[in-house]
Amino acid sequence: ILRLVLEQAPSMSEILCLSAASKTVLNSMLKEPSLIPDLILAQNIQQCTINDCCYGPLVDCIKHAVGQEHEVLLRDKLKERNLSFLDENQLRAMGYDKTPDIILEVPVAVEGHIIHWIESKASFGDDHSHHTYLNEQFWSYWNRFGPGLVIYWYGFIGELDCQRDRGILLKDCFPTDIVTLSQLDP
Repeated sequence: ILRLVLEQAPSMSEILCLSAASKTVLNSMLKEPSLIPDLILAQNIQQCTINDCCYGPLVDCIKHAVGQEHEVLLRDKLKERNLSFLDENQLRAMGYDKTPDIILEVPVAVEGHIIHWIESKASFGDDHSHHTYLNEQFWSYWNRFGPGLVIYWYGFIGELDCQRDRGILLKDCFPTDIVTLSQLDP
């Protein structure tokens, strides 16, 4: 909506008509309202951005913090179980560009499925976001590291857990039924 307001503002028509890259100019102004020549419009755009309860910078900051908190929770749970793993930061330092949150150094079994990696999602797994994650993240992880586990800490639509046989297991909490290789040794 802010983009439309900015595009339609009478004070902006001349600027946008003269600019060949008006979309780039608009994006810059939305990110940095001080670039908007009309001071009142600039202040209104900035106030709307700050007050945006769905997509504003405060919401982004909160989502990021909650995501980090759940990644710490995941690492703590893995440490409690004495499971050896590499986290995303360690993997990036090793040169990996696209990584899950956790790679298990020794795979485990969860509900009879082998798990090599774990991805933490501090959100609800709805149809749209899950399919986006599948295409942009999870299948890449599967191709690089093998089968894995996604934890949607705030639940997910049950029908989405349909890729188990293909190597992507969904859970809404840290699994309690992890089987390690040491448990299999006689």
